[in-house]
Amino acid sequence: MYPVLRLMWQFYLHRKSPRLPLTGTHVSHHICMPWDIDLWRELNNGRTLTIFDLGRIPLAGRVGLIGALKRNRWGLAIAGASVRYRRRITMFERIEMRSRLLS
Repeated sequence: MYPVLRLMWQFYLHRKSPRLPLTGTHVSHHICMPWDIDLWRELNNGRTLTIFDLGRIPLAGRVGLIGALKRNRWGLAIAGASVRYRRRITMFERIEMRSRLLS
């Protein structure tokens, strides 16, 4: 349930952010909390994808995609994901995420 709270926080933070062009980059910041870590004391792989969702949904709002989704009763889904891990993310570490639309 708590990813919903994080999502609401992201919407609150970016509610007055300027609109982005379709190819614009949305920047969001997150903190790795104790419930996000696994047995090896690093960010859990599944939680990584959840945090990625927290970046793409506000991006969709800032480029105007959410209005089109509501009008047409569409959904926003990812068919597949390929993640390249560059380094470990440990507890209470701040994460900067950049989200953009690729064609």
